[in-house]
Amino acid sequence: VMRFRDPEPEEPSTLQYILSRGNTSFIEAGNPVRRPVMPQGLPLWKPPYSRMTAIDMNRGEHLWMTPLGNGDRYRNHPLLRDLDLPPLGGDDSRSGPLLTKTLLIHALTAGSTDGGPHLVAYDKGTGDVVASVGLPSGAIGTPMTYMLDGRQYIALTVGGEVSRLIAFALPQ
Repeated sequence: VMRFRDPEPEEPSTLQYILSRGNTSFIEAGNPVRRPVMPQGLPLWKPPYSRMTAIDMNRGEHLWMTPLGNGDRYRNHPLLRDLDLPPLGGDDSRSGPLLTKTLLIHALTAGSTDGGPHLVAYDKGTGDVVASVGLPSGAIGTPMTYMLDGRQYIALTVGGEVSRLIAFALPQ
């Protein structure tokens, strides 16, 4: 059962999921730990568990949708690991998107080739992944872009034991 509730100082979420008598969970955006799950630990809702959707704001039509990441934490679950599944999403983000003329750039907390956080560039028109690069730790801010001496850079903040600002550029 899910119900709306008045937020409280110690629990600001307005949506409460009641698992069973005396066992409750609050639903927060971007918090995979707090999403309702089935008894086996899989999410209650069907995949994709997180996604990016492009909408034509003039026509109100969905242009494309892509899951955010491969979803290895779900894909490797004992009930799913032997199935041939498409990308499941669920590689959450605490980053906002950066939109350029041709790309949508977004940081994910997991799902790179080594399973760690990564920065992904999608083709703005199709949603196809153009490039992906690993990050030293999860992004905690929205990427930004700037030009210096005719070269374009993408910068973002990452967390970890020591938060820092990092920048990327294509090789010259």
